[in-house]
Amino acid sequence: MNWNSTGTGRGLAFYLILTLIVLASVYFPYMAFISYFLIIASAYVFNNGESGFRWGTSWKFGFIFGFILISIVFLLELGIGWIKFEELYPGTFYILAAAVVFELLASVGEELSFRGYILPNLRNSLGTGNAVIATSVLFAGLHIPSIYVLGIAPFNAVIMLISVSVAGILLSLLYLTDGLKMSCGFHFSWNLFQYHIFSLRSGFGIFGLTAAEPAFTGGQAGPEAGIIGLVMLLLGVSVLWALFPVLRKE
Repeated sequence: MNWNSTGTGRGLAFYLILTLIVLASVYFPYMAFISYFLIIASAYVFNNGESGFRWGTSWKFGFIFGFILISIVFLLELGIGWIKFEELYPGTFYILAAAVVFELLASVGEELSFRGYILPNLRNSLGTGNAVIATSVLFAGLHIPSIYVLGIAPFNAVIMLISVSVAGILLSLLYLTDGLKMSCGFHFSWNLFQYHIFSLRSGFGIFGLTAAEPAFTGGQAGPEAGIIGLVMLLLGVSVLWALFPVLRKE
């Protein structure tokens, strides 16, 4: 197989660039904002400009779907008593403003990279199903430095890698349904509400929160490192599969 001609080589070459940028941002945390600008610019360079990206028609379904899924996680854990509110941090407006900007960059950068560039390239050589799985595994792999930096316990680290892989499948299904706007909408909504508004990951949100039963809630690492978050993402994949018959024809 000629990887360069089929797109696999191009996809993996771009993934290497992403890995180097992510590792640089781990060692130099002040590069977090800059790294996403670099990722977005790299995606455009590799893809020869905007015309090669499949944007689709609307971000609204993805945004609402992400909000619903993470809200169910939040309300369920709150109702059971596994999470408890602490103080509201000062400067809430500035925290949220910075969060919106950062998550916009993160969602656009990661979606352009994985669903906008890597997935279509792998799809050309591996077929849709294999490309979705491969892209999702690569997506999870790029989160390993974050797991290391956050010091996540081994059990939760394994759950997080599985959860992010499932999230990659969900985002791929959204992309296949209606392009990058839909997958970006979900990505932005899920991250914004999980990390910053519901404050389900320690140190990222507008108020303090304590989380019990880390195997289920993910503890201070948030729902993506817990069983409930994983189950909700699996439910999201099932809902998309049921709602959009076009996915079953891929």
